[in-house]
Amino acid sequence: MRSPAVLRVLALVAAAFLGFDGAALAAFGFWFRHPVVALIGLCLFVSSGLVLLSLRRQARRLEEIAAARRELRDEVEALRRLLRG
Repeated sequence: MRSPAVLRVLALVAAAFLGFDGAALAAFGFWFRHPVVALIGLCLFVSSGLVLLSLRRQARRLEEIAAARRELRDEVEALRRLLRG
C-alpha cells in the first residue's frame, strides 16, 4: 500500500494537469469560437476542483479513522489493566 503522502502528491499532480489542460482547452475554444471545445475545457477545469475536494474529504476521513483507532487502543489498554487487577 502506498503512503498517504505519495497519494496526496499524485492527486495534486492530477488536479494540476486537469486544471491546466482544462484552462488551455477552454481558452482555445473561446479564442477560435468553438463552443463545444470551450465547454469540454470548462468541464476539465471543474473536474480538477472536484479532485481537490475529494482529496480533502479523504484526508478528513483518514483522520477520523486514526482518531477512532486511538480511542479503541485506549479502551483496550483500560480493559487489560482492569483484567490484571
